[in-house]
Amino acid sequence: MSIRATKRPGRTRRLAIFTGIAVAASVIPAAAQVSASSAAAEKPVKGGNITVGIFDQVLTTCYSPNVPNSALGVLKTVYEGLVEKSSDGKFVPFLAKTITSSPDFKTWTLTLRPGIKFSNGEALDAAAVVLNLQALNGDYYLKNTATAAHTAGSGIPFTANLRSVAASGTDTVTMTLWTSQVDWLDTLYASGRFFMRAPSTIKDKTECATKGVGTGPFMFDTVTPTNVKVKRNPNYWRKDKAGTQLPYLESITFDVQQQPTQRLNGLRSGKYAAAQFTSAGEVKQILSVQESKNLGSVSSKDVFYPTWWPNQAIEPFNNKNARLAMASAWDNTTYYKLRNCFKGKCLGNIPTSIVGKDNVMYNTKGFVKYDVKKSKEYQAAYKAETGKDLTFQINATLSDESLNNAKAAQQIFAKAGIATTINQEDGATQVANAFPGLAAAAAGKLNPYQAYAVLLFEGEGTGFILPFLQQNVFSEPGNNAKTERSPLLPIAGTALNLTRHKDTALTDLLYAAKQDITKARPAKLKALTKYLQENAVVIPTPTLLYTYGFGKKLRGYDTFELAAGKTGIPMTNAGINWTGIWVSK
Repeated sequence: MSIRATKRPGRTRRLAIFTGIAVAASVIPAAAQVSASSAAAEKPVKGGNITVGIFDQVLTTCYSPNVPNSALGVLKTVYEGLVEKSSDGKFVPFLAKTITSSPDFKTWTLTLRPGIKFSNGEALDAAAVVLNLQALNGDYYLKNTATAAHTAGSGIPFTANLRSVAASGTDTVTMTLWTSQVDWLDTLYASGRFFMRAPSTIKDKTECATKGVGTGPFMFDTVTPTNVKVKRNPNYWRKDKAGTQLPYLESITFDVQQQPTQRLNGLRSGKYAAAQFTSAGEVKQILSVQESKNLGSVSSKDVFYPTWWPNQAIEPFNNKNARLAMASAWDNTTYYKLRNCFKGKCLGNIPTSIVGKDNVMYNTKGFVKYDVKKSKEYQAAYKAETGKDLTFQINATLSDESLNNAKAAQQIFAKAGIATTINQEDGATQVANAFPGLAAAAAGKLNPYQAYAVLLFEGEGTGFILPFLQQNVFSEPGNNAKTERSPLLPIAGTALNLTRHKDTALTDLLYAAKQDITKARPAKLKALTKYLQENAVVIPTPTLLYTYGFGKKLRGYDTFELAAGKTGIPMTNAGINWTGIWVSK
């Protein structure tokens, strides 16, 4: 999809939780929307201290617990990854200069861009990259269990296919995989979550948790869960096309405000120079920003696919009839009208598959359509088997709009005779509960929610989809980590499996598709989608949109220049890239 820019006189023109219930996606038409700033007509100037409104708490700058969407955007001002995603949806080297694979896609070799340093002066060399990858896949923790528990996060199961990593000289790193994986770069990107941290940050749990060090344009100044200030990195490795040292801004303060109305008011009043919104309950605010003559905006592409995740390890969704009853009762069209529209204008798209049409897994076969009669038949079958009426709990975050989303879902399920209750708690807490670290997983503290609505699936590929569907990522055929690396690893192998399923047929279909490097792979992926849908393993909701609003003096947010002259995606679930943002005088 392309970025469409529109100029208006006097105008300047985002692992994530989706708040409670899945809501809308992209502004119609589906391509990402950008209200263009006038940066092209002005020369960027340095300086400026701005405050930005976001909606997710920043609980750590370390590996665990996972930070949700807008909090991820905060970390990305300090941390950078080996790869980035370009505007055409491809994964390209960023901190890496080149990345190549062997013909069987089991061996991947990267070379680093020369001369890059972390903000504390440590070199980003091959040794540092090896340490980072070993921290991600758990090797560092396994060798330092007494001192490295802070590194034992969800990256361990996510990189389960990484068998070993080794340095060749000062700038070359070789990654050896257990099995063939054509989308390894997607894994290295991990929805923008896999960063390179300074060796000192990895080795010091206090530094890692409170003020981690990266290669990025900014450095952490003060960090609390609800307020984070980052300041300019004076030795950042990038310059703009004119040779000016980046970044332009002196500092950014990210202020957590969970109520969307307050974020909008702060943007209008000038308290916030920018504010992030999600269409998960914030449609009114997004449309208000987009229609304002005094504000600019940029929105994400329609590549975020929220879903319900029925928990098969606990009642009631350990029963297939219960899952099918829920899927048949879920009315996407009604929910779309209730929560995705405001005064005749709507955001997002009604799903016809668990992923969007641009994704390689897209398939309408097996898709469970809204049918109250069918739902009641499944409910009757469930009661005949268990002696119980179907009821379950759904989640909302602390914002009013998220609670309204949950109430709308309650109304929909009630129409089919299904009673639900609402659990309301902070979004960051939900993410931490749903995606436990290694210690929590080892203690059996896995996803506790009966039906968790969350954004996990995204993009055009499978790298940020398949890991969440695997029964145990360390039980993949060909993966011998249990004996070659450590018997502790399988303990974390189920941490990403929100459904907590033990479906061997699903597992067989998944690995057959995941490891395929031939032209047969797309057909195998579509067969997997059909199985997931007809068994109500996950249940799709309207696609999701992220939007940033900007005050009229902010410039440069409609472009994201990558390191090799390519253009990045201006807006993702994490927000925008702040490297090239500046304040007009």
